[in-house]
Amino acid sequence: MNFSILTLGCKVNQSESNSIGSDLINSGHKLIPLSRSTDVCIINTCTVTAKSDYQSRQYIRRALSNGSKVLVTGCYSELNLKDIKKISPEIEIINNKNKIFDIKELCGIREYNTLGYNTGRSRAFVKIQDGCDFGCTYCAVRLARGKSISVDKDIISDEINRIYNSGVNEVVLTGIHIGLYGKDLGHDENLNNLLKFLLINTGIPRIRLSSLEVNEIDDEFLDTIADNRICRHLHIPLQSGDDNILKSMARRYTTREYHKKLAMIFNKYPDISIGSDIIVGFPGEDKKEFDNTLNFVKDEDFSYLHIFPYSMRNHTPAAALPGHAGPGVKRDRVNILREISKEKKKLYMNKFAGRTLDVIIESKIDDSFYTSTSGNYLKVHVKATDVGHGTLISVNVTGLSEGYLAGIPIVSS
Repeated sequence: MNFSILTLGCKVNQSESNSIGSDLINSGHKLIPLSRSTDVCIINTCTVTAKSDYQSRQYIRRALSNGSKVLVTGCYSELNLKDIKKISPEIEIINNKNKIFDIKELCGIREYNTLGYNTGRSRAFVKIQDGCDFGCTYCAVRLARGKSISVDKDIISDEINRIYNSGVNEVVLTGIHIGLYGKDLGHDENLNNLLKFLLINTGIPRIRLSSLEVNEIDDEFLDTIADNRICRHLHIPLQSGDDNILKSMARRYTTREYHKKLAMIFNKYPDISIGSDIIVGFPGEDKKEFDNTLNFVKDEDFSYLHIFPYSMRNHTPAAALPGHAGPGVKRDRVNILREISKEKKKLYMNKFAGRTLDVIIESKIDDSFYTSTSGNYLKVHVKATDVGHGTLISVNVTGLSEGYLAGIPIVSS
């Protein structure tokens, strides 16, 4: 069977799609682009913003026009089943919670596949938990994903070892809220102990963490990530630099608490990369509140920022709040913060001129250069002629260009 997978949204969706695709390939099916004729198209949707809703519908219509049997899953389909059925009653909608098992069973796979990891990616996403127990007022994903459910640590380690044995040198531990890992399992299970377990029971050279809440980082966690196999990179959402807006969002920290935690992290790891998410135009964010965010961001040593205009989600408390900003205001605020993000990224990159970084080779640019990503999440163009995809190597940083570093491999003597 020829099949295609179209994936929108977060790293959790990417992890789920990778798992489905890898096992389908190992079972003899062929992954091809949707531009060609496919028997089945699997669409893993997202509902984090209105734009992702629109893109989900676009992907569905595109797959239908190709003549494929269309299987739709993910957060958008979980909350908008009737709207999808209006597009075509022939679409098969797969429950979000059991998507991996159900889709593989529909495609004839009824046993856990222990063969190699087959996605062609240089890094693999490994889902360690799903769902969220908290209630940020702007978020619809928790409505689609439900309460936090953790994956057994033995299953996680087995998957990571399968991935590593297939030639992949980095995994990204991901989930909807990974800081909640183990809360549903008991017996002292938590993210910190999971990391210690994986360091002992897997051989993967590089483990990266996806998004982590600031109030879930403590001294014990910072001691655990001292291991060189864990990437010097944390993504810690801020969302707003104004305390009143944070309270309205139902975030569980203040700007003072966030600042103190960053200071603690940088005191232990001065060169660590810390990225963040910020939502602009949240209901009630006027010029004063935005300026507070602007000033807070300027004062912190972020290495990059992901900026999002607030997108009203049905059935969320924020949708009923007064003071929604217009699209022009949100666009202007996004642009201002993106310029600051560019400057911060440039400053962070400059710190590594002439230094050594460990990178994973991702793709070939031409006969002389490859793209790669360092442990601290910097893009490095490596000057080389014959380096294997997914290889972990050390490079000497020789220069800085727009958005990336340049480097040459360090040859072992």
